[in-house]
Amino acid sequence: MDFKMHSLRDAFVEIQRYCASYSLPKEACYNINLVCEELIVNLLKYTRTSGYNLVLSPDKEMTMINLYYQADRFDPTVVPKQEKKSVEKMHYGGLGLMLVNSLALKIEYQYNEKQSLNVVKVIL
Repeated sequence: MDFKMHSLRDAFVEIQRYCASYSLPKEACYNINLVCEELIVNLLKYTRTSGYNLVLSPDKEMTMINLYYQADRFDPTVVPKQEKKSVEKMHYGGLGLMLVNSLALKIEYQYNEKQSLNVVKVIL
């Protein structure tokens, strides 16, 4: 698999193209942008991937987001447990993934050990 995308900007261009081609409402596009941004920032920050592929497709009244990347196992469906403290006293991390998991109707993660291939599927 050829991983053609290497930055967050690459994803935003693809998302804009997808939203325009399906005439999606602003709120739907905002949620797609937000989910993709959080997932991609995490994979670029916490893995040693050299690139990724983002595939967006309609699924009935929803959008299917498929994110493919080669790296060590990195499961974005696992959200760190948040402490019950005020925001000022909370430790950094996990908030973006908690947001992704709360916006998604369904999220799946698969890892192919032979290819070091991570696949994240999100339905919004």
